[in-house]
Amino acid sequence: MDEGLPATIPFLPRSLLSHENGHLVIGMDGEFLRLDDHYRAIGEAATPFPMRVSHAVHFGNVLFATWIDGELMLARMGSMNLDKAPEDGAKRAELRTSNELASQYHPKGNRWSHVLNAEPLALAASESALVFNLWKRGLYALDHDAKELWRQQVPTWNYTKRRPRNEEILAIHIHGDELTITSRGGRAQRRSLSNGELLEEYILNGPEGPLEHHFRHENQHLICSTQGELCWLDDTTIVQRIQLNGPVQGAIWDPFIHGWRLAGWREEVIISHRKTEQHAWEEIPIHIQPVKGGAMILFNNGTWLNSHFESPVAQEEE
Repeated sequence: MDEGLPATIPFLPRSLLSHENGHLVIGMDGEFLRLDDHYRAIGEAATPFPMRVSHAVHFGNVLFATWIDGELMLARMGSMNLDKAPEDGAKRAELRTSNELASQYHPKGNRWSHVLNAEPLALAASESALVFNLWKRGLYALDHDAKELWRQQVPTWNYTKRRPRNEEILAIHIHGDELTITSRGGRAQRRSLSNGELLEEYILNGPEGPLEHHFRHENQHLICSTQGELCWLDDTTIVQRIQLNGPVQGAIWDPFIHGWRLAGWREEVIISHRKTEQHAWEEIPIHIQPVKGGAMILFNNGTWLNSHFESPVAQEEE
């Protein structure tokens, strides 16, 4: 039954970010809509900055995000308070006609915002730091108020075998006093969170590059290739490998099933120790949200449906 599902999102959603006081839906064109714990809209949707949000992470009630537009050749990084209502900022037409004055425009309602001179490739936040990588510029860490903590040169890789797109960083994960960066070539580096210095370099078990995603929950990893090949790792041990029908849109660890729920290409996928199944949908799921032992799916047209696996999984894992 799909009764009691949340209302349709009033724009085309790109991602959903859950935080301690609710959820934030981010649209394809930079729209923000806050939802409460019951997925009901809080106020109206707004567009703080008229660009695609390429990365969004949070710590507590503070959002850190990057905005980028290839046509306008503009990029921003900023921070916002998730407890405050989003506000409409400048219109896209204003940025297009502003020429050299474009640097004066920033996301509306920001705590801080900076102009970026290169494309942001990955972003992660912890209690003490915001770590990010800029294409061909380097690796950086800021505190929550945008004060620089350290910077490192563009990561280099010591393995002699060249792997496709290895110089592109696709993910940063912070764990304790360390961080891990992952390249599209399937290599990874452990670094110190305090200064960014290299501790270890290694090749990930999993699909051949180029990779599309590296999702992580504690010691559980999901490595996804651009061709839809997936590898679930428990630390460094391969748990499962599967091949999907297309690229992965998103994945989330579900502690109830002790496994992964994936939004695939017109399909949802569940991967646990007891079962691995795929279910086709007509629309494209962009996010799967575990709830009460089941899950809800948010589709790219803004509608919600209950997961196909809600009842079977709940009964099986009891």
